[in-house]
Amino acid sequence: VTDSGIGIDPDHLPHLFDRFWKASKGSRSGAGLGLFIVKGIVESHGGTLSVESVPGSGTTFRFTLPGASDAAWRPDSPAVLEA
Repeated sequence: VTDSGIGIDPDHLPHLFDRFWKASKGSRSGAGLGLFIVKGIVESHGGTLSVESVPGSGTTFRFTLPGASDAAWRPDSPAVLEA
């Protein structure tokens, strides 16, 4: 997911996926759990999550998930039918 917004402060990038971390204590609500939860879900499926940001140019979040083998997704596969 990419935007062309204001970007993220480089000092904040290492903390984005930390539990309860919020960039500021301003008027925005939230518990600081969203990206922490997303990272946990992606990693529990064997994937990775990353972020790249350039202040003034925008931010890109990427995630990867391992591909399924043929046996894992074919509807006629015994592995799927027995599961």
